[in-house]
Amino acid sequence: MAQAPTFRSAPFEVQTQCRRYEGRVAIVTGGAHGLGRVIARRLAEEGAHVVIADIQEERGTQTAKELAAQTGQSFIWLGGDLSVPGAADDVVKRALDRFGRIDNLVNNAAFQARLKLLDFTEELMQKSVDWNIWNTVRICKAVLPTMMEQKYGRIVNIGGEAFRTGSPFHTFLGGIGKGGIVGLTACLAGEVVADGITVNCVSPGAMETQADGTPDSKAGGRDPSINDPEFLAPRAGGGGGRGIGRPAHPSEVAAAVAFFGSPEASFITGQTLSVNAGTVMN
Repeated sequence: MAQAPTFRSAPFEVQTQCRRYEGRVAIVTGGAHGLGRVIARRLAEEGAHVVIADIQEERGTQTAKELAAQTGQSFIWLGGDLSVPGAADDVVKRALDRFGRIDNLVNNAAFQARLKLLDFTEELMQKSVDWNIWNTVRICKAVLPTMMEQKYGRIVNIGGEAFRTGSPFHTFLGGIGKGGIVGLTACLAGEVVADGITVNCVSPGAMETQADGTPDSKAGGRDPSINDPEFLAPRAGGGGGRGIGRPAHPSEVAAAVAFFGSPEASFITGQTLSVNAGTVMN
């Protein structure tokens, strides 16, 4: 029998202390595993009903079932490629049919291909833009009419520190994908600020995404076929001597997401919060 993995971040798992999401409905994209799963669980622990919007049907339905049992809250999985025209609109329609409202959107879904630019095929370049940019833009556009009608909404985008540290192998995921999300956050926030909607971004550094509570958790998006072997090689995780000096437990990132998505974060919009252990400070 395989031995369970040991995570450096396990002693730092954050326990939920708040109930800020009672009666609220949240969509978490890419919520089937990794950070998305932990965010979905955190919001449910605070009282939310959660829609897991993820292209992975088997893992998505299993996660929804497991988290519903763990939290006592309503979970549903809704599938589809959110980068394709119409798919995000369908997810929003079905979520409204089930719950009648949408209060929160967490844009966590991403295509985690980390290669040198010269090693990207045309297919991987297209997929990187589709699943890091178009999926986020389309689901944002789809939820806005409902949030505008409610005069309330919280959109939280998941960024990544590679866009500002110049990390190798991150030209598409970090530079174009997460860097673009940071720009989208600020511009969309300015567009909807008068409608009772806030838009913010949480930007994680090194993180043990496998520590998501999934028994069969894989490599947290580190598929060796689309990640450079040098990137996958063991490194001094979590800062290499700078800052706190360890990777984050995903619940530490989820705690920041839960704050930005809560009613009490009413006076914060268009901001990017770095959750990076102090590896970059400003």
